[in-house]
Amino acid sequence: MVFNLKIARSAFTLIELLVVIAIIAILIGLLLPAVQKVREAAARANCQNNLKQMGLAFHNYHDTNTEIPYSRVDTGWTWATLILPYLEEKALFDQWSLTKTGVNDYYNASASVRTKPVKVYLCPSRRTASGGNTVSTAGDENQANPTGPNTPGALGDYAACTGDPSGYIDYLQSMMSIAGTPAGSLPANGAVIYLGGKLGFKHITDGLSQTMLIGEKHIPNSKFGVTPDTSIFNGDHGAAARKAGVGALLAKGPTDTSASNFGSYHSGVCQFVMGDGSVKALINSIDGTNLGRLANREDGQVITLPD
Repeated sequence: MVFNLKIARSAFTLIELLVVIAIIAILIGLLLPAVQKVREAAARANCQNNLKQMGLAFHNYHDTNTEIPYSRVDTGWTWATLILPYLEEKALFDQWSLTKTGVNDYYNASASVRTKPVKVYLCPSRRTASGGNTVSTAGDENQANPTGPNTPGALGDYAACTGDPSGYIDYLQSMMSIAGTPAGSLPANGAVIYLGGKLGFKHITDGLSQTMLIGEKHIPNSKFGVTPDTSIFNGDHGAAARKAGVGALLAKGPTDTSASNFGSYHSGVCQFVMGDGSVKALINSIDGTNLGRLANREDGQVITLPD
């Protein structure tokens, strides 16, 4: 006699299914912050590498020209244009066709040259070369015609340090050089980078490791592509330079309304490349006195940073 036994299989009940879904949701909730933390750590490391590359480019420029790249030429170009050949972007640099005077060189450049984003100039915590928000939409108007039109250009997330806020702004030192300048005519705020400065590493008397060259510039998250987030190549505006110190503290985060300071999208810190090529992450709460001492190349003051 043959018995044909059939064992019935029961499906998940609704309650069991809901419990499984709830467990999966809890696991995802626990995992997501860890994934985001890993992504931010990678983005911060990439940003640090960007700064290292720019610091190395500054050194190579200095070796070739015996001076540090100056901040900008009015209506012409910026340090970010000058160091392109040292960032493996010589082809892009050659297309700029810079003149001796710099008059309207930015505005006369072709759109394909002005608007070409450079990956090294973009912090991945804020944006990428392929992720949009890389070309200005307002703010790049020629100073001779401030009502427009806007001349769009590639954006960047870094700015040169032009000293502390106590002295001249960079362009007031127009085309002066160290040799032959009257006593007291050099930047009173110890600026490392300013227009036509002809400064060399030998003039950073506080020490290269104690002086900031380039840092992450603050851009409020509501200001992508508009003032103060104008083209990093445009010497007509101040998008490529910042001061730091008392009166110019680090921005606290993406929603900070401080428009013209240094600041980042990394949690709690802002990164800088120093004169020796090292990268330092300064806490956002650093006091203005010590911040200004790091921005000033020759104040002779002792810097006391927390461990």
